[in-house]
Amino acid sequence: MNSEIWGLASSPDSDPSSTAITPPASGSGLGTRVRRRPIPRKGHTKSRRGCFNCKRRKVKCQETRPECSNCVRIGLECEYPDSQPRQLVVRSSLPVGPLAGVPSPLAPLESTPTLFTPADMRLFHHFLVVAYPPLPIRGDDVWKNVATLSHTYDYLMHAMLGLAGSHLDIHGVDFSSQALFHRVRAINLLNQALSTPATSVSEADARFAAIFALAFQASCMPEGMIEFLSMIKGCHVIGTASLLAYKDSLFKAFTQDGYGESVRKVIGTAPLSLNQEEEKIIQEFLESLHALAPLCTSPLEVRFLAATERVVNVARVSAAEAFAQFAENYSLIFRATAEEFNPFIDPNHYPAQLLLIHFILIEFQIGYLGLGEAGRRFAYREKSCIAWMEHLAARLPDEYKKYAEWPINFVRTYLVG
Repeated sequence: MNSEIWGLASSPDSDPSSTAITPPASGSGLGTRVRRRPIPRKGHTKSRRGCFNCKRRKVKCQETRPECSNCVRIGLECEYPDSQPRQLVVRSSLPVGPLAGVPSPLAPLESTPTLFTPADMRLFHHFLVVAYPPLPIRGDDVWKNVATLSHTYDYLMHAMLGLAGSHLDIHGVDFSSQALFHRVRAINLLNQALSTPATSVSEADARFAAIFALAFQASCMPEGMIEFLSMIKGCHVIGTASLLAYKDSLFKAFTQDGYGESVRKVIGTAPLSLNQEEEKIIQEFLESLHALAPLCTSPLEVRFLAATERVVNVARVSAAEAFAQFAENYSLIFRATAEEFNPFIDPNHYPAQLLLIHFILIEFQIGYLGLGEAGRRFAYREKSCIAWMEHLAARLPDEYKKYAEWPINFVRTYLVG
């Protein structure tokens, strides 16, 4: 079996000691909220003992313990200022298989000194039910077992809560401050852990799962494209350094062979039956890609363009094979040296930015539409993918804008319009 993570061999330039992750700027989203002066109401004295949710929503709290009526009515976890944070107890309605050496999923997090709030409980539940990463394909059992590891590894717990917060945020529920807090905490704790080698399969799995969750949290963020690309590069380094040493890893099938096979099992290998309009769209996309060829001068750009063209050509025959083909694009990113990768993500290096506009579009379309029911788990990325593409296109100088016309027009016609 091919033993490469996502089909990606270790690069001689990939130094496991260089896996330090840079936290996002702490100033964004963590500012202190300014409290408005209360508006006097006749015959009513403002209570200062209301729960946090009512204070945030600026509504009168009934102050009933342990939960006020407002929180019960709208399904929020109720917490009062004078109450102590409760330990998180993991209760999932889904069966979670036991792992050796891992606390029961019904036990409180006694193995770690961190206390988690009721709001964190909501995030944890949201992660288990819907917000876990969409890869591996139909990897529900993998992520349920990963969740039990979070009892022991705080960086994994914070990464999971951060992803859940950003997932809620992209669906209109404001958890941006909590998501950023957990993200920064996860990155700091993971960096500390990476200073020494993993000593067990559970620790290796926890590290890989944490960086993977951080990568997919970035995929929820409208400004997260560069962080996403950097984080998935980190996934490869962590996986190569520690994960492959354990044959009983939860992610043991997450190799190029296993990845491609799982995709084929989900949607089969039957050829696609494209109508005339779909065939026309694919042809126009290829023509837009071909126009970039004279602009691509670095070896990484030339190879990335060729790999993206292969994805589109394969998509004419099989969505499963096209989706599996994306591993080649990510392989190029993973194997790129710093000298190759840094210009590729440089906002002022426009040929690479144009390549990324095209790649983001085709990856989302094939992942969301081509995988059928399994692809619905990629739907959350629509907003961020559109934001990434439009942000990249808006920064292009006039002489480069024509190269982005087709993908941007497609987005505005089929995704936004």
